[in-house]
Amino acid sequence: MSNVATADLYAGCPDRESSPGLVLQRYDAIHAMISPRNEVLRLLPHRERRMVGAWCFADIYGPTDVRGQEGMSVPPHPHMGLQTVSWLVRGTVLHRDSLGTTALVEPGRVAVMTAGHGIAHSENSPPDHGPVLHGAQLWVALPEHARHDGRAFTLHEPAPVLEADGLRAQVFIGALGDVVSPAQGVTPLLGAELAPAAPGRRAGRLPLDPAYEHMLIPLAGEARVGRTVVEAGQALYLGLQRDELDLALSADARVLLLGGVPFEEEIVMWWNLVGRTHEEIEQARRQWNGHEDRFGEVSHYPGPERLSAPELPHVRLRPRGRVS
Repeated sequence: MSNVATADLYAGCPDRESSPGLVLQRYDAIHAMISPRNEVLRLLPHRERRMVGAWCFADIYGPTDVRGQEGMSVPPHPHMGLQTVSWLVRGTVLHRDSLGTTALVEPGRVAVMTAGHGIAHSENSPPDHGPVLHGAQLWVALPEHARHDGRAFTLHEPAPVLEADGLRAQVFIGALGDVVSPAQGVTPLLGAELAPAAPGRRAGRLPLDPAYEHMLIPLAGEARVGRTVVEAGQALYLGLQRDELDLALSADARVLLLGGVPFEEEIVMWWNLVGRTHEEIEQARRQWNGHEDRFGEVSHYPGPERLSAPELPHVRLRPRGRVS
């Protein structure tokens, strides 16, 4: 998905609550327009929390009634220096890219696209799409040693499931406890969707890696950690040094659990591009708008439309760390 919002990415007032030795930081999503008709809830980057592990971008879209409508329509656009991780709750999305890939992304199957030095792709609801579209678009910053590698796309089989008391976790990337997803990040990562195991079983204890920082992002319903409740439209940062998480969910809850080893490199993130300097972004923008070979073309996209990179701001883009 293309990041074409003009909202202040760092707006919002966090609500911090602390437990002995552990962090709980709750904040509200930014409402961002990614097209004239499409609004998303943006949880990363945020003024208070730019990254969680290598996760550098988190947009939630829907649930949206798309009956009799076009649904998702994002023409070809570029990415570099990142991986996209596409996770659907309801609906379907047709992915096309400059590798020649055509793939249907469905609930339960995670799509991972590695941009490396550069890739282009499009995302559209297929003509026979269902009545509702609801999902998450996530980005992972690639570390220095991998960010200039080749492009790739993989659509993985249904995510494996961890059952923990009254919780059910679909592990779509990385590992949670003994459950390992076939999708793995370049840096150690976790991505899982949490839901009640059954109508009368909605609480449990999840194993966590204490070397990871973690975050909860409700897609629907509510989650409770201790006395802190987080609901759809909010995020709850859990910090480091947790080896387990006691969690209770509402009956309708669907909650993302994201985690990873803290990403210590500074990055420059602008539009759909992740680099290290202003000059890198400037060059990539020029190459995309000039139809140079770096990103390739989505030649099998059914139409001439193509997103152009916007104008750069009148100030230098500066590298930022994960919390500043």
